[in-house]
Amino acid sequence: MRSLRSQLVLSHIFPFLVVLPLLTLALLALLETQVLLASLSQRTTEQATLLAQAVRGQLNLLDSAEQAQAFVASLDLSPDGQIVLLSADGRLLAATGATREAAGPTLASANVAAALRGQTSVLVSYGLEGQRADVLTPVRDGTGRVIGAIGVARTLTGVNSLLGRLRLVILATLLLEIILGVALGVLAARRLARPIDATAHAVIDLAAGRPMETIAEEGPREIRQLAAAANNLAEQLRLLEETRRRSLANVVHEIGRPLGAVRSALHVLRGPVGDDVAIREELLGGAEAQIERMQPLLDDLTQLHGQVSGNIALHLQPVALSQWLPPLLAPWRAAALEQSLDWQMAVPQNLPTLQIDPGRLAQAIDNLLSNAIKYTPAGGHVAVSAGMEDARVWLRVADSGPGIAAAEQQRVFEPFYRSERQQRFPQGLGLGLTIARDLVVAHGGELTLESQLGEGSCFTLYLPTPNLPPVAQPAETSPSQ
Repeated sequence: MRSLRSQLVLSHIFPFLVVLPLLTLALLALLETQVLLASLSQRTTEQATLLAQAVRGQLNLLDSAEQAQAFVASLDLSPDGQIVLLSADGRLLAATGATREAAGPTLASANVAAALRGQTSVLVSYGLEGQRADVLTPVRDGTGRVIGAIGVARTLTGVNSLLGRLRLVILATLLLEIILGVALGVLAARRLARPIDATAHAVIDLAAGRPMETIAEEGPREIRQLAAAANNLAEQLRLLEETRRRSLANVVHEIGRPLGAVRSALHVLRGPVGDDVAIREELLGGAEAQIERMQPLLDDLTQLHGQVSGNIALHLQPVALSQWLPPLLAPWRAAALEQSLDWQMAVPQNLPTLQIDPGRLAQAIDNLLSNAIKYTPAGGHVAVSAGMEDARVWLRVADSGPGIAAAEQQRVFEPFYRSERQQRFPQGLGLGLTIARDLVVAHGGELTLESQLGEGSCFTLYLPTPNLPPVAQPAETSPSQ
């Protein structure tokens, strides 16, 4: 009973195995006690009353035991009935085929005493040995004086055959219902357990490193949700594995390329050509340049490791944004003009002073600007603007580059992700936006993206504003060609 299927089967058949039999027994007991015995008691009381009236018309019966016995013997009573006739002093004068002991509860002292006092006593008994109604009623003379008593006892023996057939019908119906209920319970339990078993086996395969097949989403709503969650988990793990493999390939490619160039330079330097001072200086300079190009990749990997492990340490300090942003953006203006891009910048004079880590936040902004300039073709434009909205400071970097497909707009923030179209992020490790987003989030802010293919992209950085007075500075707006 430790498996889910067995417990489901038990939960489905429990009403048929326990509740229904108990309910049937209770209905049978109610039928016998409240219907049959009540009817039996009423009929027995009526018979005793009629017999008392008959004895009243023949008072001489109470003077002779022989006449009394002949009287009761002449009465036609069903085999399950019994009649007793008592004198005024409580003596048994006659009984139908029974002694005082056989008369049973009819001749109980309390019943006899009550009858001789002029009260009719009715006793109904219900037990395993049988069901019985005993009635003892007084016999009065013409003056109303009690001169004896007559008792009638009847059992349900006469209706036992009918009741027995009824019981057999009920029990047969009950057995059929139990069999049908168990069969339906097993089918329902198997139907419920099948998708759960499939999900459990799929998750076990997934945990063991085996490929997980897509689970059919069937059954009740909760089970469908469970199957959908398992399928989504498997898809996320598949994408994660693809990302891991792609990231490893990216690292090998990005680090292997400069190392290959350095190794080639070393081979040349070891040969006769290396004795030439000019060639040696040229090769050493190229090797140094290749090593310097590797440093940003290593910095990105170090930064990513710190963010994944939750070790983003911010050195917060009050920074007047209106003074801090223009010098930060100036080098990127030069880079944009060098790439023949239209540079537009709008920094208002009333940006507040925020508690930020200027170095880390500058790294996030630099990543956004680097991508915008790198992937915008000559003749395009890059626009940087800032402002305040809903108690937040925003900084927007927009470009007229190739844009990002809607299906990729969430994934570009994943580590090591590079566009499948290879029009944006075709090189590098794919960590710039991941690092930028995590740094902004570490400041309590948000980084959003709006983009359409062929129409460029717009990244917006939001930062919460504390209750600090804004720094009034002249706005700087510098469209340049």
